[in-house]
Amino acid sequence: MKFNRLIFLTFTGLATLLSSCEKEDALDPNSVFVDSVIPKNPLDNYIYNNYTKPYNVELLYKYIDKESDMAYRLVPAPYEASVRLTKLMLYASMQPYDVVTGGTQFLKDNFPKLITFTGSVPVQTNGVIILGTAESGTKVSLYNLLELSEANGKNPTFLNQYFFKTIHHEFQHILNQNRPYPSNFKEISGLSYVDDEWNAKYTTTGAAVAAGFISPYASKADGEDFAELFSFYVTRSQADFDAILNSAGATAAGRTIVNNKLAIVKTYMKSEWGVDMDLLRQEILSRYSNLATFDQTTLN
Repeated sequence: MKFNRLIFLTFTGLATLLSSCEKEDALDPNSVFVDSVIPKNPLDNYIYNNYTKPYNVELLYKYIDKESDMAYRLVPAPYEASVRLTKLMLYASMQPYDVVTGGTQFLKDNFPKLITFTGSVPVQTNGVIILGTAESGTKVSLYNLLELSEANGKNPTFLNQYFFKTIHHEFQHILNQNRPYPSNFKEISGLSYVDDEWNAKYTTTGAAVAAGFISPYASKADGEDFAELFSFYVTRSQADFDAILNSAGATAAGRTIVNNKLAIVKTYMKSEWGVDMDLLRQEILSRYSNLATFDQTTLN
């Protein structure tokens, strides 16, 4: 009898537990934490229609700390400047690739998937200003939008210095990650690369050219050398490019080295990606000539 009573008590406890579980299941399944819906402004819609849909690219102009470099004191990009750069970058830096390759697929497959805008510029302890960065072949960060006024938005020299050349430079890094360039490029300058000493080693463009580099920064490493050659070439006329090669202090021997490396860059872009750098440069420069009348602010 004691044994049977114990069993009865056990069944009674189980029934109570099941009853308790049934009450818990009856709780309201809706979460009390509901994300608020942030309405899209005209720039958000423009980005979706002109970046996300055709290229699968996200453009982040609003400040989000996890996407920012926390090692520097940085400020957000102004809305008006973000509108300007969004339109200018599409017109003068991205669409030329569409013209040369015959459509949007090349950028859709290879262009960084995230581009961030920041108002100020990161400054390293040695005084070097960072114009842009690329991460893992998927993200490019652009800086200095605080200085992007209407007048500067019509100035190809300013736009090249802070944005356009940087875009092409960082994009070239991504292309190189997907398809490495020939090893014989690095062999031309061999042991002449100076890593982080580039800023102290070459204080003028002419001195860099004399050593076989298109810019002082190109002497940092072969990957930077490759990206510098590409970005300098496609964003400048032949006259302007030649002016760099003939900077004070440059030498004929140095110019030969630069041109030999440039030939490899051109062959790489044509054979690996089907991009004729001369046609790309022609299209880019034709758009630069229209910047004085280009509408930087209308979003539609």
